[in-house]
Amino acid sequence: MSYPAYHSFCIEGGGPANSLKLERQRVKHHLLLLLLLLALSRSRLQSSSCCGAVCIHAASLPCAEPARPPWLPRWDTCSKLETPACGMARLSRPAALLLSALICFSCAAADKKKKKLYIGALFPMSGGWPGGQACLPATQMALQLVNKRTDILPDYELELIHYDSMCDPGEATKLLYDLLYTEPIKVVLMPGCSSVSTLVAEAARMWNLIVLSYGSSSPALSNRQRFPTFFRTHPSATLHNPTRVQLFQKWKWTKIATIQQTTEVFTSTLDDLEERTKEAGIDISVRQSFLTDPAVAVKNLKRQDARIIVGLFYETEARKVFCEVYKEKLYGKKYVWFLIGWYADNWFKIKDPSINCTLEQMSEAVEGHVTTEIVMLNPETVRGASKLTSQEFLTQLMSKLGGKNPEETGGFQEAPLAYDAVWALALALNKTVGPLKARGYRLEDFNYNNRDITSEIYRAMNTSSFEGVSGHVVFDAQGSRMAWTLIEQLQGGSYKKIGYYDSTKGNLSWYGNDKWIGMTARIPIGVFDLSWSIRSCGGCMQL
Repeated sequence: MSYPAYHSFCIEGGGPANSLKLERQRVKHHLLLLLLLLALSRSRLQSSSCCGAVCIHAASLPCAEPARPPWLPRWDTCSKLETPACGMARLSRPAALLLSALICFSCAAADKKKKKLYIGALFPMSGGWPGGQACLPATQMALQLVNKRTDILPDYELELIHYDSMCDPGEATKLLYDLLYTEPIKVVLMPGCSSVSTLVAEAARMWNLIVLSYGSSSPALSNRQRFPTFFRTHPSATLHNPTRVQLFQKWKWTKIATIQQTTEVFTSTLDDLEERTKEAGIDISVRQSFLTDPAVAVKNLKRQDARIIVGLFYETEARKVFCEVYKEKLYGKKYVWFLIGWYADNWFKIKDPSINCTLEQMSEAVEGHVTTEIVMLNPETVRGASKLTSQEFLTQLMSKLGGKNPEETGGFQEAPLAYDAVWALALALNKTVGPLKARGYRLEDFNYNNRDITSEIYRAMNTSSFEGVSGHVVFDAQGSRMAWTLIEQLQGGSYKKIGYYDSTKGNLSWYGNDKWIGMTARIPIGVFDLSWSIRSCGGCMQL
């Protein structure tokens, strides 16, 4: 049977209708298609005893069977149209052409599959810093959004291949081997903690790989000769130093003292601080260090009459230091301590069997100290590259964590940095598409021997500049993140924000709410012009 003035279709299958076994979703799609056909043609659908495929008669469809989108049943030309068991319906020529266009548009879209680009990542789910517990979910959140965007890498899909490094360089060595020598090829590596990042970043140059870290603060990683392809959204620990120098100058302090735990990260941070203070005309006259027991170092600070003291040590050692500080009476209105701000807010209240000081004694010793902390969550309500505000990001992250306590989830504080690391990578890769095409390359052509593609990705990463949930994302010449620094002071046993410092612009935002022991009002600028001798300053605090 044929219809010269019409296009015809049939629903064809391999058995009686009462034996049809199709999934509900497929049946739904079939029915929707039939309703569309009937609405377009206003034709009658004759009875049918078979189903399974749509046939377009006398319509030359350019799309072939392999390009069929999954939501349509199988179609064919109407070579089987004369099958007696098939039902018939008649479509006018315009309606049939419209349907043909609809089907071909769908199959063309289905034929245009996204090409995958793979990221090899190491997330420390355990070990010294189990930051992967929150950073991995944050990374997955970012990837889901990036892959949905049509304006960022529209022809590509980013896929994460990740392992647990346990924050251990030995374990990371084995995992790095697996990432590099197991298909598919990875276009970038994302390690976590500093010790693992050092290993990965040093090896990556041999495979022409860009390394992007979300949780490494070691200043040693800023060495461009040693780590030529390394970037990080976690600022270097040396970023605290411009803020410290700014505060020294604000209060006109000319001599300071330091005490540090003997580890690479603190030693290199202190070396950087010494260079910056010299440039500012400030002298580090006392420099003490310790490995595990700070008792002797604290006594030396007391003996050398140190007053403005910068302390660089981990939280567990901080409790040991301030227990000794209490014993030596190296606190009060004559002293000002500067500490790292990433300790837990109640760090001095935690019971620690390694010290023999009471909670009251510890609280008295730490009162009034100043902390500097890298801003890891954008304090402003802005929608950046991901279209999320920082608070919306936190809400979604909490949901993904399934109600886990943030204080007990490793890496929760650094999660915005991991989230923004994915966006930095996606935006950089998107920026390379045009330049690579002009040179005859595509991103999917990347391999471990192609330096040209690596150089384009490096150039794009190096010029990154966008608003993220962690703040404005931009890298310095060493590949380290530039960020704001939060300044807080312990007042009455709790931390209060007293200012922010933007080292990229040299802007200090000061709240003017700093308080000092023995003072009823905040200390005037110029009071702390120290000369290590106690002198009067006109009724102000004496040092």
